[in-house]
Amino acid sequence: MTSQPKHAPSRRLWPFLAVPAIAVLIAAVIYVVDLSGDDDGSGGSADGTLPGSQESVEDDSSMQLSDEELHAAAQARLQSDLDAAVSEYVAGLEDENFYASVAVDDAEFQLAYEGEVQHDTASIVKVEILTMVLEEYGTLDEVPDWLLDSAEAMIKDSSNDATNDMLYGGTFGDGHDAIRQAHIDYGLENTNPNETEQWGKTQTTAVDQLRMLELALYEDVLDAEQVEYARSLMGDLAESQQWGVSAAAAEGETVWMKNGWDTRDAMGGEWVVNSIGVINGETEEPIKIAILTGGSASDGEGIERVEELAKIIREIVDTDPSA
Repeated sequence: MTSQPKHAPSRRLWPFLAVPAIAVLIAAVIYVVDLSGDDDGSGGSADGTLPGSQESVEDDSSMQLSDEELHAAAQARLQSDLDAAVSEYVAGLEDENFYASVAVDDAEFQLAYEGEVQHDTASIVKVEILTMVLEEYGTLDEVPDWLLDSAEAMIKDSSNDATNDMLYGGTFGDGHDAIRQAHIDYGLENTNPNETEQWGKTQTTAVDQLRMLELALYEDVLDAEQVEYARSLMGDLAESQQWGVSAAAAEGETVWMKNGWDTRDAMGGEWVVNSIGVINGETEEPIKIAILTGGSASDGEGIERVEELAKIIREIVDTDPSA
């Protein structure tokens, strides 16, 4: 697996790093003041200790925070901000039927709101199916041309017929069992197949979908050529599929994504609308985002809500946690 690059402390941590520096400065000032005081020439303080003695140094060091503590403080602040922002947005909709889960990983912080709550995948499960097929054949050259055509239609156009070809067209002895095993093999701890062969009713979580983005778009179970192929599909969706996570991208930033939407009779015709993707995935600081929602009255309403959530997420991860 290609590991994420190790980074120097983020600019978002610089204000936190200033804390121990300020503590040292204060200690230095105290030291100078002690030296300038009148001690009758004895060179000692009132309590018998020397200015700047080991005891003073030890007291000062207790004020310093480790890198891990600084990172944890920043993480907690950003998590609190995300919880508050998403809660406020959902409450403001005044729609008791609507529910949402989000997760984000920007290579420095991992945040989630209701990240372990299960949702229907709808078509975002097609990213997992693509990964399964590519892994099964081992190399891109071994994948039959007709299956590559199906993969393109499945991802770019979100074709359900092409998806059935991918999963049930002969690559696997039993497609339903294969996807069940893939959930396990890929470490999707809270993802479960539907009792039937309806792949769009797979249950998953936002946190699991971040893991799936990692597996499909970075070297691990797939090799470099297969990863580049997956990126090429998810980065060139049909115009009708150009919504979702991409709403959080600035001009010129690359986006690899897959969306999913469906209506559920069990919910009175309300809509499941989801989007997963990676912004700036080719850089050292990719932003992986998963947004899962249910309960919208239409696909259009669901898309609008998903895009607002994407913008909220981006605003949070771009925030200075010390501000």
